[in-house]
Amino acid sequence: MGKGARLRAARAGAALRNPVVRKVAEAVARRSVVKELSKGSVDDQTARLNELRESGQLPQSNLRDSVMSNAPGEMDKAIGKFTKKGKPVTVDTLCAEVKNNQSFLKMCTGVGLDLSWFENLARERMEAYGL
Repeated sequence: MGKGARLRAARAGAALRNPVVRKVAEAVARRSVVKELSKGSVDDQTARLNELRESGQLPQSNLRDSVMSNAPGEMDKAIGKFTKKGKPVTVDTLCAEVKNNQSFLKMCTGVGLDLSWFENLARERMEAYGL
């Protein structure tokens, strides 16, 4: 490591000791992870989320809360898509993607959300739409 690299590392270390700078750096890091996740396939995304969860960079509770907050919207989108196409809306059709994607189901089971949680959510969303 050259003198310039040592100086840059020392400046970065000094800056990260400041709590405000540290918070900003953490927020930027989270945003870059979100951008990275949005580009990949579902299997790539779940693999990366599992990796982050296992390393401790992504708390299990945050992952669980994120899935729980996003799942109803995804169910609503699926209900809209099925009704537009004239397909029957059932618990099985709404949960088909979860059942078929074993890596996603395994990740969700790891944070305490099993298939029955998704099935109950599908029933709730169907009731909300009067189906």
